[in-house]
Amino acid sequence: MAAISSPARVQAPSRAPAKQAQAAEPQTQQPAQQPGAGAEAGRYMLKAGDVLALTFRYTPDFNHDTTVEPDGFVQLKGLQGSVHVQGLTLRDAAEQIRKAYSAILADPDVSVVLKDFERPYFIVSGSVRNPGKFDYRGPITVMEAVAMAGGFDKAKLSQILLMRRYSNDLVQVTMVDLRAVTKGKEVNKDVEVRAGDTIFAPKSTYAKFEPFIPTTSMGAYHH
Repeated sequence: MAAISSPARVQAPSRAPAKQAQAAEPQTQQPAQQPGAGAEAGRYMLKAGDVLALTFRYTPDFNHDTTVEPDGFVQLKGLQGSVHVQGLTLRDAAEQIRKAYSAILADPDVSVVLKDFERPYFIVSGSVRNPGKFDYRGPITVMEAVAMAGGFDKAKLSQILLMRRYSNDLVQVTMVDLRAVTKGKEVNKDVEVRAGDTIFAPKSTYAKFEPFIPTTSMGAYHH
């Protein structure tokens, strides 16, 4: 006669949902120490505008998406404070978020996924047909970038500006002469564009708009 086993008793997960609500002052978690140059070197660091998807295994009511704000913090559902994640890897950010939720959940089991992020871009402005912000998808030159913006529109080809920001206080300005390049000559003068660069094509000479450039924080290099 075959043995009949009794049904297994289903127990609630040891990771209990929310703790008893306690009166506590809202806290804002300060920026965590940046990870050292070890196993995490070369990993993607979170930036403002990134969108994180949080999924809770045992407490799905807390599932939500949150965006990294300009100051580097994220607002978390059910918490009155916020957590700083900018500059952290996804794994380190997930750990900071778990620590924050441990104030209201017992041993929170939450997965954090990078749902969306700001794509690399460059900007073309001034006397071009379709100025704007363009996705940076690989190596590109100033002429190619301008072509993506519809081409020049009565621009001063000898004084195209390529602006590259290195920090809040330092912007390098390179003047590029594309007169010969547009005729298929001296192509070595066609400077490479990097992600984050701004290309400005003026209608008038450099001297007329030079006063509007904050030279105290910029270095100008002529090609």
